[in-house]
Amino acid sequence: MYKDLEELLNKCSDYDEMMYICRNETRRMISEILKQFMPYYNTPEGKILLEEHLYGVLIQMLTLIQVSTRKYRKERQAEGIEAARENGVVFGRRKKYNPDDYIEIFKKLENGEISKRTARAEIGASPNTFDKMFKELKY
Repeated sequence: MYKDLEELLNKCSDYDEMMYICRNETRRMISEILKQFMPYYNTPEGKILLEEHLYGVLIQMLTLIQVSTRKYRKERQAEGIEAARENGVVFGRRKKYNPDDYIEIFKKLENGEISKRTARAEIGASPNTFDKMFKELKY
């Protein structure tokens, strides 16, 4: 029962959505428990007072736990990413073209021996990739 609620809460994207799910699931669970153990629960006064107080406390408690665990998880993930970067792990996509392999072509382009279109054709890169590589080597 609680495992299902935990799975639902993990899918939530924000605090309001968690509150909504907690409120509905908690009401359902509390009403099942109260029907079994409290015979006078079905009176209007008892139902309103008891439910509202219990719902409020449980919803706030569950939401606080979920928000704090999500925050803790994100902090731990950020620490892990930072530690990986310090150890030299490079994130992202690998470069298809290494500009250092094409220094001669770029030198010919700068000297005016070949055109930009010819240089790009020799490397085999798209116009945007070629421009990025050229900027990398210049700076």
